[in-house]
Amino acid sequence: MEEKKINKFLRRGFSAICWILIGYNVLMNILVLAAVGVEAVYQSMASLMGGEFPQLDLSSLMNNAWGYILSIAVAMVVLLAWKDADFWKEEVFRKEKTISAGIFFCLMSLCIGSQMVNSLWITLLESLLNQLDLSVMQMLETVSGDTGSFSMFLYASLLAPFFEEILFRGLVLRSLQPYGRRFAILGSALLFGLFHGNLLQTPYAFLMGLVLGYVTMEYSILWAMALHLFNNLVLADLLTRLTKNWPILAQNAINLLIFGGFALASVVILISRRQDIRAYRQQERMDGRCLKWFFLNSGFLVLAIFMLVNMVALLFT
Repeated sequence: MEEKKINKFLRRGFSAICWILIGYNVLMNILVLAAVGVEAVYQSMASLMGGEFPQLDLSSLMNNAWGYILSIAVAMVVLLAWKDADFWKEEVFRKEKTISAGIFFCLMSLCIGSQMVNSLWITLLESLLNQLDLSVMQMLETVSGDTGSFSMFLYASLLAPFFEEILFRGLVLRSLQPYGRRFAILGSALLFGLFHGNLLQTPYAFLMGLVLGYVTMEYSILWAMALHLFNNLVLADLLTRLTKNWPILAQNAINLLIFGGFALASVVILISRRQDIRAYRQQERMDGRCLKWFFLNSGFLVLAIFMLVNMVALLFT
């Protein structure tokens, strides 16, 4: 009987976390559609007032991120009203150990090096999909590179790194921490990857989530925010803006130099610190019941099905 109570407790707790993410995703999609709809109406009215047949600027509509920004604002208001000051101070923003410049470089190398792993995944995925007359290249252009509008820059490069850390390394990771530090890092990373909802970003987001979860758990969420901001602002946006007018050969060379160099550094770091990594993994054993009910609860199943359907649908759009 006691075992049944434990299983029920775990299932309900993990399900609640996933339903929170589902709720935020629904809110975000509603507000994004609303923002795009408002801009489409504005464009149509402007064309009519100018005596022209209404024509929509699809590029402008695709780069309208005001819905995303509004969803972050609404979610933050809800979280601040829901959780008291002690949660933010004692849980989310609490500082653990002091991080050294060398450790930060190692962690940054792992984050950047993960992009090379993801590049190999994208190449493999494109090769497999080509056999079915499908491609991910158009999707790749949409989810990567420099932001095309002020609102998208504000969201993708600045606000998303902050809020995603609050949501996944703050609320989610800290909610899972009572079940074990390793379990919390793994679980929050899985949900972070899944939440991105496309075949290109999900694997990379999962790897990033592992690093950022470790940083938050061992040092501070502020350092995780710094790494996330560096990735989105410098590597994804500013670097692309800087090199977009360069010859393709020069772009490939600089990308190989930066991402390949850090990928090599990350391999060296993982090999040289393999004893430390093994010792960290052996600090605690993950409870099989936690792993079982993390995946077998209503919230996770709904979230997984929704995101998998979205991943497949994006291949045909």
